[in-house]
Amino acid sequence: AAAGRGGFSAIAVALSLYVCPFTSILLLLPCAALAWQQSRKAREQSGDPEYLPSWQQKLVNCGFIAYCVIFTAMTLGLFACLLGASAASMGGELQFFEACFVSVMAVRDLTPNTGLFWYMFTEVFQRYYQLFIFAFHAHILFYSVPLHLRLGCYGPTGPFIHCGAALGMISLFRPYPTASDYGLMLSAMLVQAELIKESQEYFAFLLSGVMFGLSMVPTMVAVWLGRNAGNANYLYNMTLVVNVFGSLTLSQWVRAGMRL
Repeated sequence: AAAGRGGFSAIAVALSLYVCPFTSILLLLPCAALAWQQSRKAREQSGDPEYLPSWQQKLVNCGFIAYCVIFTAMTLGLFACLLGASAASMGGELQFFEACFVSVMAVRDLTPNTGLFWYMFTEVFQRYYQLFIFAFHAHILFYSVPLHLRLGCYGPTGPFIHCGAALGMISLFRPYPTASDYGLMLSAMLVQAELIKESQEYFAFLLSGVMFGLSMVPTMVAVWLGRNAGNANYLYNMTLVVNVFGSLTLSQWVRAGMRL
């Protein structure tokens, strides 16, 4: 997307949807915006783009809306092709779809991890299970458009920051996250070093909270499942620390991008 190649970007987003079901949909809008901006810059001028204040830039661009629709259709088409190829390789059987997509969306595996899903769906009453499934998955759909209107549609750095924020939200809101997902979020943040400088008085403190929580997760697992000296709340408290501090770190980073 940063090279202005929407086709390759659509392929990458389709692969991410195939590997990480549903939550990767957060990448659709920022990747489309970034590819569109970079392709326009390559066509219209060479060198650094001219800076315009946000109040002088268009909030809604009809050309971008058309580009985004085409980008989304291309991504969904490629995703359908990947599903079709998987079905063909399985001889027409669809067990892979049940195992790799439906089970993830339905949160059937409640093995403890660094996320919040496993504890919440262990405790929730069965008659409310589908409601919580809908709420936990659907809320991420409300972030992309406001972030784009407030940040992502303002070049030249807005789409880059929106892409980094989308990667962070995917890491935070996946049903089965791992410690490496938070590393990906941090890597995306460090690409925009000027935002770290802008939020340095809070960023180091919040990041240390994330690191502390991640370092304590193995200890809590050993205390609960290894020595049987605790309960699930030990691990859940650490996952709360990781996710709360991770969310605050990401929000502080996005706020710094809005100030700049």
